[in-house]
Amino acid sequence: MNFLRQLPTALLFLARGGVISVAGNLTLAVISVALATSLWLYVTDKENPKAVQAFNSAIPVKFVNVPNGLAVANASETTVRIRIEAPTSELGQLRADDFNATVNLGGLQKGQASVAIDVTPPNSRINVVDATPSRIEVTIESVRTKVVPVQVSLVGSPQQGFASVGQTSDPQTATVSGPESLVALVDHVTAEVNLTGLRVDVAEDRAQLKPRDARGGEISGVKVAPETASVAVNLEQREFSLEFVVNPLVTGQPADGYNITSLISDPRLITLTGPLDVLQSIDAVRGIPTEEIAIADARSDVVRQVQLALPSGVRAQGTSAVRVTVGVRPARGTLTFRIAPQVRNVGAGLVVSPVDPVSVTLSGAVPTLQAITPEMITVVADAAGLNAGLHAISLQSTPPAGTTIVRTEPATLGVALVPRQ
Repeated sequence: MNFLRQLPTALLFLARGGVISVAGNLTLAVISVALATSLWLYVTDKENPKAVQAFNSAIPVKFVNVPNGLAVANASETTVRIRIEAPTSELGQLRADDFNATVNLGGLQKGQASVAIDVTPPNSRINVVDATPSRIEVTIESVRTKVVPVQVSLVGSPQQGFASVGQTSDPQTATVSGPESLVALVDHVTAEVNLTGLRVDVAEDRAQLKPRDARGGEISGVKVAPETASVAVNLEQREFSLEFVVNPLVTGQPADGYNITSLISDPRLITLTGPLDVLQSIDAVRGIPTEEIAIADARSDVVRQVQLALPSGVRAQGTSAVRVTVGVRPARGTLTFRIAPQVRNVGAGLVVSPVDPVSVTLSGAVPTLQAITPEMITVVADAAGLNAGLHAISLQSTPPAGTTIVRTEPATLGVALVPRQ
């Protein structure tokens, strides 16, 4: 490093000596400059030495000096790999487009030929050590032109419910040119238009034209004139959406003594999408029926996941299945029983003359009422503290569990207390 620090001084000394010598001896001046240059190159090489390594990118091959009326139909390789020698400081900065790989076709005729690849580095500090391959096989054919139709190619789908109803292009034809075997494959050129998610008409002024064969495969190696076209695609709404109420279809009857108390669908409303005429044919009041939900002999809620009975040509947004809950509860009613009252707490030495039965009306769930017998109902007349004679005693009625007393008729009982014989 001390040597490097002293290098500028040494170069200045040599240069000054060279200038002085020019006045007296031109040869000595030239020698001085040459020595200084050699010394600078030596030091530079020590500090930034050259290295040889494979370049990490393939270099595209270009064809130059193609004879008039001819074109390259095929080549065994379109890129070349190289090894280079360069200063280490520049190796990491080089890119593929810094190099120029060419194949000179000057003077060649139609047919196949093996041609050398010439790779030119970006500057004199970089040397191309070798190239792989060093030669390529090329097929040269006569140039041919052909007029083909322009077709609009639709890519993707517009927003649901919309459809393409027509497309136009300007121009309607294009000229393709290139090697005769490739041009012969071209059936048409396409201008692609992406419709993904769209719901409005499309107008594109510069749609790229791509040559394609009869099956739609892209053909490379030919030119299209013009390169672009103006295209327009018209979209039309074919489907509409309307909201309808869900109408669960329940069949059968619950068990005797039970009633349907509620009918709930989840969701309650459903959005249908389809042609407008089909949607308008649906009865908006009745709504959309479901599959049958059988509840015969049910004694509790019936819960079912059922499908909607959709008209042909429409679909439900989200899901076509709904959860239906049919609420089934015992029916409420009343039932009247004839009950023989019990006279209690009759005084000593007294007896009760026979009494007439009374009517007791109960309210409750019908299945509960149907299971009750008269013996399950208690009607009591309390004679505590009463002497012999006729008495009107209030009645106390006790209903079975799950029921309530609506009325007891009569509300008082006529009781005759007589001395025991």
